[in-house]
Amino acid sequence: MKNIIEIIKPEYFDILGVVTFIFILFIGVWGLINKKKLPKWVNIIFIIIGLLGLLIDIFIVSNTLLK
Repeated sequence: MKNIIEIIKPEYFDILGVVTFIFILFIGVWGLINKKKLPKWVNIIFIIIGLLGLLIDIFIVSNTLLK
């Protein structure tokens, strides 16, 4: 159990965050392109959250794991 805790670092969850924010960004863009049932403002908020989260997580990952 101790070995697993030593292997899993908080920075690895930022990698998962990158994937999650890419997904949120994709949903927002897809909704705007296809004009699905979500209101336009919801898709714009998805895009904003996706972009900001993606930029922050990429910055964290590049400064902690890729050094």
